[in-house]
Amino acid sequence: MTKTVKDYIAGLSGVPADVAKRLHDAILAVGGLTDIVKWGHPVYDAGGAVCLLKGTKDSVTFGFWRGADMLDLDPRMEKGGGKGDMAYIRLRSTDDVDAAQVARLVARGIELNRLKGDPTKVA
Repeated sequence: MTKTVKDYIAGLSGVPADVAKRLHDAILAVGGLTDIVKWGHPVYDAGGAVCLLKGTKDSVTFGFWRGADMLDLDPRMEKGGGKGDMAYIRLRSTDDVDAAQVARLVARGIELNRLKGDPTKVA
């Protein structure tokens, strides 16, 4: 069973492992976040869940709980299915991880949590 985010990333292979490592480092570089494996994948928290990464066979999903409020920040952002305001970006190479853009997105997610509260607790 995965215990830490580093364990989760170490369990990935190939390009998704490289993408996840680069993305994890870029997310933590923003500052003010804690990381934990929750719901089976890494979750980054600041006043509530902000974003997640989830490895698949050929990509990494970079998701945001308040992503519906962030669709204009990145043309790659897709609205998630189901209920809630989730939206995500699918990253398929390390070139897809732009640290400045990751910082911009994560900072906006943190700000939205500050304004609206923890998205996992708001009805």
